[in-house]
Amino acid sequence: MSRHDEMGESAGERRQDAARVLSKRGAVTANYEDFLIQYLNCASANPYHPVDNPEGIINLGTAVNRLMEEELSARLRRGDALSYSPSFQHYYDFAGTRELKVALVGFLERHFCPPKDIGEDEIVVLNGVTSCLDALSHALCDPGDVIITPTPVYARMFTDVHDRAGAEVLPLVLRQEVSSSSESFLLRAEDLEARIEALRQEGRRVRAFMLVHPNNPLGDVYSPQLLTDLMGVCARHEVHFISDEIYALSIFTDEDEPSSRPPFHSVLSLPHPDPERTHVLWGLSKDFGLAGLRVGVVVSRCAELMACLRAVAIYKCTPHLVHHASAALLSDIAWCDDFYLRLNSERLGRTYRRARGRLEAMGARVREARAGLFVWFSIRDFMETDSAEEEMEIHAQLMRAGVYVVPGSKLYGADPGWIRLIFSVGEEELDEGLKRIESVLKKRRKKTA
Repeated sequence: MSRHDEMGESAGERRQDAARVLSKRGAVTANYEDFLIQYLNCASANPYHPVDNPEGIINLGTAVNRLMEEELSARLRRGDALSYSPSFQHYYDFAGTRELKVALVGFLERHFCPPKDIGEDEIVVLNGVTSCLDALSHALCDPGDVIITPTPVYARMFTDVHDRAGAEVLPLVLRQEVSSSSESFLLRAEDLEARIEALRQEGRRVRAFMLVHPNNPLGDVYSPQLLTDLMGVCARHEVHFISDEIYALSIFTDEDEPSSRPPFHSVLSLPHPDPERTHVLWGLSKDFGLAGLRVGVVVSRCAELMACLRAVAIYKCTPHLVHHASAALLSDIAWCDDFYLRLNSERLGRTYRRARGRLEAMGARVREARAGLFVWFSIRDFMETDSAEEEMEIHAQLMRAGVYVVPGSKLYGADPGWIRLIFSVGEEELDEGLKRIESVLKKRRKKTA
């Protein structure tokens, strides 16, 4: 129950109050119930601590990477990153300082491997990838225009492009097959083409296809051939191709080859059949675990789009000091490439395998992942009805047990009985969270046996 409800004010009354004082769109925004934010706030209000609050909530639902906190803190505390200059007190290029753009060009060329040099005018820096999606929707879509995205997917993809710009996200449903093997939830270019054509026959204006690559929550890393095929579909239909690559470098190191990471192929590394309609996003929040710095990047060769984004950057800018600190991290090749990214991939791979092994030992079926911060696992063997209602009942039981994970239906999954778990937390916290999950599943196993 929310604080307002405790005070006797119902959700309906709040909506009526908002309608009296706000615009229609303002009232919609004010009353939107965001599941991920709601439960982030719930977990943050009662955080688990092994000594100070052992009965608190363990947050395995919010996608943060805490595996490299000490190393990041040590690097940021060096004098060059957070050093202060009087110039930080004054106006600057809100779409990205030259210092940061130079660092980003070098970083993207080292890790995203574009065949052609990226120009500084092809980069805009905004306050997080969420803000980048909002800005892209504003620039590319009119209210009611359609953006297609494969589902299940990070839930705010729907909100980010709709809340202010009014675009409508419609799913390209990736379905569970008969088993929960890696053959489930496959993305196919022919399915995207069929979806575009069907929507246009309904009279809808399809403006963009939005892909999270690597995928959240599946952990898939898409092949160059599939990406090329998807871009080809978009080019034929004059649909913008938006590749959200915020997990680009969160690739798991292979257990048998700990010194190397499996290849990630960015859309930037491939030929673009329609460069004017191909846009790539990246940011510091996931690969570097720096969501608090609010740094998101749009890379595009569309001059008109970049002019629009530079204009709106005054509303969406990140502080000059943060630009300076970010540039220091990204341009330090010895620390960034040779130390941080290598060690981060090793820890992600090791911790993923640990979480996966524990879940499988409980009887859960885990879909194999290659990247990201998440384990996508099925609890259908612990369910009686395979319904979204029962999935949410299990979520409530897990919350009462003191662990927050995200039910698949809240990530627009079409098949009930899946959960996304974030494994990139401290070892003790992960173990305790998994123990709490096991306690719930054991009881349900008895009920369904």
